[in-house]
Amino acid sequence: MSFKYYDLLSNLIVGIVAFFAIWKLLFPDLDISEWVVIPAGYVVGYFLNAISSLIEPFLFCTICGKPSDKLLTPVPGQKWTGIKKVKFYFAEEAVKSLKKDTDDAEATTDKMFGYAMRMVSSNNDNRVSDFNGNYALSRVVFTTVIFVAIVVECMLYDVWYSWLLSIAVLILSWNRFKESAYYYAKEVLTEYLKLKK
Repeated sequence: MSFKYYDLLSNLIVGIVAFFAIWKLLFPDLDISEWVVIPAGYVVGYFLNAISSLIEPFLFCTICGKPSDKLLTPVPGQKWTGIKKVKFYFAEEAVKSLKKDTDDAEATTDKMFGYAMRMVSSNNDNRVSDFNGNYALSRVVFTTVIFVAIVVECMLYDVWYSWLLSIAVLILSWNRFKESAYYYAKEVLTEYLKLKK
């Protein structure tokens, strides 16, 4: 069994951070061996990863919808789709090609993006898996920050600077999640269009 860097980062490191937050804030007097921290952190990280996948629709609501929907929905009078930092200039070309390939003139953005993902996943000469790993890591970090912020603020609700720190870290992790989601969706569509040429 081999582990990729994503497994290590998204499960172990994130899990250890969450485990320490729970341990130090909720059970400060509990004496735990250092050897327990690593497996316990991995298990906590594993469940945080599962939770982040479960609440993904909610997380998409916080960024005003799924990036794949935004990238595959041309905006009248605008040459690009996406967000200001991650612009996709080939939405009309991608939609036209995907509708043709799926043989469905009324294909939804979900169906089109799913088809594009299936096409690019068969090609190992691209960076889509790296972007996917980065997106998944950003998602689990954002979920962990939400979880840790809730625990911290329940315990330290009367410490004013803890609120500032929690809000700042939430905003940073939210922004990174948003950008990573758009970069991943854009990479899938860009690689799909490369395959078509």
